[in-house]
Amino acid sequence: SYQPSDGFNFLKHWKNGRPKPGDELKPVVNLGLEEARAFCNFYGKRLPHSYEWQYAAQGSDGRLYPWGHTDVMDSTPGPGHDAVRIGEHPRGNSPFGLRDMVGNVWQYTDSFRDEHTRSVLLRGSSRYQPKVSEKFPSRAQSLNWYFPPARELNKHSKYFLMSNSYERAGTLGFRCAADVHGGAPEPYHYRQFDIEFV
Repeated sequence: SYQPSDGFNFLKHWKNGRPKPGDELKPVVNLGLEEARAFCNFYGKRLPHSYEWQYAAQGSDGRLYPWGHTDVMDSTPGPGHDAVRIGEHPRGNSPFGLRDMVGNVWQYTDSFRDEHTRSVLLRGSSRYQPKVSEKFPSRAQSLNWYFPPARELNKHSKYFLMSNSYERAGTLGFRCAADVHGGAPEPYHYRQFDIEFV
């Protein structure tokens, strides 16, 4: 089995190479971007592009949330730190029946680089919503150091990439996508409805 050269936080929530009992249906977290890509590749899949993720979450009617046009709080897990089991909030399913697209863990999509940095687009938001200390003299939550929630499907966050050990977080997961045999090649094949998400 795979063991990273730097094991810091690697599958931190697992025990002996497996999810802890009761955690089997939780999203896999604490993997860096390249580790998530390798996982998908091992199964003949890949990470979705951001536009594929959005289509899978939104469908073709322009809804703002996977479940419709208004925010419904019981469609996602409530605020907390750890991810919850997938499928506990069926009201939050996408038009295609995909579960937990929003509000459980951030999800890796496209990465990019410029002259100075490498980054990845994160979609879906997580349930972790830290609060700025009430003792800190600022406008309410204006200086929150963590990503602001992005439950709306027209939002994303940008995460700087450095190394797998830096990228591993309990609030960051992924889902795999596969091109349909005989379908149009990526990119932009979503218009022909020939992609499957797992």
